[in-house]
Amino acid sequence: MLEWSWPAWLISVAAVAASGAVAAMEGHWGRARGLDIGFGAHGGMWSDALLLSALNALVVPWVGFGSWLLWALAAGAAGSVALHAWWHGGHGAGFREHMWPARPTGRWYADLSWAGWCHVVYVAFEVALLVAYVATPMPVAAVLAVTLLLTAHVPLGVLLPPWSAARRIYREDVWQAALAIVAVWAVAAAKVWG
Repeated sequence: MLEWSWPAWLISVAAVAASGAVAAMEGHWGRARGLDIGFGAHGGMWSDALLLSALNALVVPWVGFGSWLLWALAAGAAGSVALHAWWHGGHGAGFREHMWPARPTGRWYADLSWAGWCHVVYVAFEVALLVAYVATPMPVAAVLAVTLLLTAHVPLGVLLPPWSAARRIYREDVWQAALAIVAVWAVAAAKVWG
C-alpha cells in the first residue's frame, strides 16, 4: 500500500523552488552571463522538484522519527559535501552552471553561488532521507515506487546536465550512473527479500 505525505511533498517542492528563485535573483536562471547551463535548463534540478519530491512523499510516512535521524542527517551532510566536491572537480568542472557560475579559487565550497549553497543543504536533507529509507521497513509497493523514481533521477541528475551544457555525455559518468542504479536496485532487493 502506498501512503503519501503532502507536507513532505510540499516542503520538497518549496525547497527546490526557493533554490530556483535564488538562482534567478543571482541571474543564473538561464544562460545569461556566460553560463553554459542555468537552473532552468538543469535536468537535475527539475528531477529534484518532480521526482524526488514524490519519493520524499512516499518515504516520510514510514520513517519513525527519533534521535537516530541525527545520524542520518550527519550522513546526509557528508554525502552532500562528497557529491558536490565530486561534481565540482569532475566533468562538471568543464562548464559553468548556476551552482558554480565561475571557479576563481578552484575550491568547490568557495566557488559556490548562493543557489549552490541552497542545493548543498537540500541534498544533505535528501541524502538523510535516503539513509532513513534504507534503514526503515516499508511495503513492497513503496520500495518499488522509490526504486523507479531513483532509477529515473540518476541519469537526469548525472548525465543530462553535461549534455545540456556541452552536448557531451562522459563515459565515466555513464559508468557511475550505472553503478548508482545497480546500488538502488540492490537496496530494493535487500529491503524486499532481506
